[in-house]
Amino acid sequence: MTDLNALLQRHAAFWKHEDVDEPLICIRPPERMRFEHTTVTPTMIDVAALTQHVGHNDPGRRLVHGDLFHSECAFSRIPWMEALVGCEIRAGADEAMWARPVLGPNHEGIERVVPSDDNPWLVRLLVLTRALVEANDNIYLVSHTLQRGPIDLLSALLGDERMGLAFYDAPERVNEILGLAAETFVRVARAQYALIPAFHGGWVPWAYGLWAPGSVVRFQSDSASQISPSMYREHVLPHDRTIMQAFDYTIIDLHSAGTLHLLPVLLEEEDLNAISVTLDRYESAPGVAELMPTFARILEAKSLSIYGEVTTEELEALKRELPSRGLSLNVIVTNRLLWQRPVG
Repeated sequence: MTDLNALLQRHAAFWKHEDVDEPLICIRPPERMRFEHTTVTPTMIDVAALTQHVGHNDPGRRLVHGDLFHSECAFSRIPWMEALVGCEIRAGADEAMWARPVLGPNHEGIERVVPSDDNPWLVRLLVLTRALVEANDNIYLVSHTLQRGPIDLLSALLGDERMGLAFYDAPERVNEILGLAAETFVRVARAQYALIPAFHGGWVPWAYGLWAPGSVVRFQSDSASQISPSMYREHVLPHDRTIMQAFDYTIIDLHSAGTLHLLPVLLEEEDLNAISVTLDRYESAPGVAELMPTFARILEAKSLSIYGEVTTEELEALKRELPSRGLSLNVIVTNRLLWQRPVG
């Protein structure tokens, strides 16, 4: 039987970067697929189909998995933020989804970056969120859905190549779009939170199962993989900071093979509580052993959630070699990592 109050205290300690006896750990199962090889539209979001796995008292399901909370959100395979700002959404194999750039050569369409209340994607997102709340049988917590950050929306709206050039050719327009994207992020997160009841005075962010004693969001800046830390600090951080300052607690996700170069900037950011590192498990990506010094460096200044696939040996090394203070391990344990498994 889980001592809920003691667990909540451990979760609060994570966000406050306080000393604890052991890290928060959850070993989770793989996901299932629903959309493939199609253009995705709001009318395709079948609320009943996407909530049929919740709302049924099942002794095998429980609120706490390991040390982390079981959470549900509006179907996060959909790139909701990109759809909300006007991009067409395509689904490929294995439900990989991407946005098609939508802004014209003179940035036509910029007026749609901040969605209206009747935006069909926003309406569908909130309908699905409300359905999850109403179906809740007290064995999960509803969270906000996956929301990509301002620079990711800039990339979606312009395309990667055009975005890279725009930082030099049209910096004022870049700043305008990033500002609108940050405004949209905050607005969409708050719209979901208006529907999600608090749990013991707090909420959980997308995917991590980490309860915070107040409002909390998870965001990312994946497309910052294309820019230097100094460019991130100058152009993007002010808009990421808008998100950080809009909620009581925030966690930014970095990729182990993509955006860890932003760490020198982010570790100095007082408004940021925690960093998540998603493990990229392909052959040329750094392994867990190589990342240990980076993890230790993060834990000196911020709380850290490690998210992704690990081997049993890697999990034991993480538990053994890293301090427990501010550490969460939300992992899938496998004997063959992604790059080691056969294709097809």
